[in-house]
Amino acid sequence: MGKLPAPSPTAQAQRARSVLDQQGESQRKLLGELLQCPDGLTVSALVKALGIAANAVRQHLVVLEKHGFVDFKVKPAVRGRPTHVYQLTAQGQEVFPRRYRELAESLMSELGELLGERELKGAMRRSGRRAARALSSTPISVSATAAAMTGLGYEATATRAKDGLEEVVAMNCVFHRMAASFPAVCEFDLAFMESATGQKVEHRECMVRGGSRCRFAFKPVKR
Repeated sequence: MGKLPAPSPTAQAQRARSVLDQQGESQRKLLGELLQCPDGLTVSALVKALGIAANAVRQHLVVLEKHGFVDFKVKPAVRGRPTHVYQLTAQGQEVFPRRYRELAESLMSELGELLGERELKGAMRRSGRRAARALSSTPISVSATAAAMTGLGYEATATRAKDGLEEVVAMNCVFHRMAASFPAVCEFDLAFMESATGQKVEHRECMVRGGSRCRFAFKPVKR
C-alpha cells in the first residue's frame, strides 16, 4: 500500500482549532504573537509581549510544541549560551481562519457554468480516480480505504452491513456544504473508493440528502 494522503487543509484547520479550544487565552495570544513575527521570537521577547513570567511562557511553549503548533531553532550566540527562537509550524498557522470553503465554492460555481452538470461530474470522477492512484497503484482493502478517507477528514470507519457487504461509514463529509449546491462533488468520493478498492460502490446514505452519515457499500466486480 502507498503512503496515505495528507489531511486536507480544511481537516487540518478543524483539528488544530479543536485542540486549541482546549487551551487557555495566554496560549492563543502567544500563537498570535508568533504569527506576527515569521522569523520567530525568543522567550524573553514573548515575556515582554504577553506580560507574563518566563516560566509560564516556557510551560505554554511545551504544550504548544507537543501539539505541533510551535517549533524552535537554535541561534548560536557570540557569547554565552545559544538562544532558542520559536516559530509557528504549518499546523499552527492553520489555527487562524482561512477561507478555503469560499474559494472552493467559487471555483465549483465557475466550473459548473463552464462545463455543465454532466461534464462536471466527469471531472470530479477523474479527480477521485487520480487521488486513488496517488494512494496506491494496486487495489487496497475497504478498511485501508476508510483509513485513507479519515486522513482526508471524513472520520470514516469500515464495517459490515446486514446484507453482508462491506461498508464505509463517514461521519464527516468534507464537501457537505458544497454538495448541497453542487451534487456532482459526491462523484469524487465514489470514484475514489471504486478506484482504490477495484469494487463497485453503492451510496446508501447521504448527509446532504437527509441522512445522519454517509454510507457506502462495496460490491465486488465479477470477473
